[in-house]
Amino acid sequence: MKRLEIFGRYFPGPLVATTLLLVLLILLTPVLVPNGPPAPGTIFTEADLTVDCPSSNLTNFYIHSAGLGVRYTQIEVWSATGFNWTGGFPSGALNWSRVVDGPALVAFQFNSSANPIALNITILYTYSGGHAYYVGEFTFFVGYPVGSSTLSLFSVTITSGTSLPSGVSSIPVVDLPEYGSIVLADAGGSP
Repeated sequence: MKRLEIFGRYFPGPLVATTLLLVLLILLTPVLVPNGPPAPGTIFTEADLTVDCPSSNLTNFYIHSAGLGVRYTQIEVWSATGFNWTGGFPSGALNWSRVVDGPALVAFQFNSSANPIALNITILYTYSGGHAYYVGEFTFFVGYPVGSSTLSLFSVTITSGTSLPSGVSSIPVVDLPEYGSIVLADAGGSP
């Protein structure tokens, strides 16, 4: 008999695979089941902006965490309107107005009939002496692509590190809000 056959007789493959899976689950369980608020800068505290357009003249914005029950120390949102959509982030000066500057928020929702609209978002999360900042500057426009009859949401960002690709992105409004979620950039902090 070969050495591998002898080993296989005493340790069958399905038994070894099951044992390895159980050991892996035992080792990962403390990580998967949190015993308090998550640490700053982890995937559980990252901030998301979800965009929805129930009609061509109303855009809903939802700011929330990817994890459940994360309470942000501060959510600050500024908006700018009254500029022309040029297919990119406005190059001129914008007149920003505060939408929210709220402490201890789990989430924040607002809507706007402005088209286009620019948003400047800063979120602070702190826990156990550590903190993380999540940021993003975006411009959104709801309209029809050239040569198309499909209403779409166009978006562009000047903030690197968000889940929005560089350049102008567009998504049909009928695919929102499922595909309208943007992860804000982690601007750093301290553990």
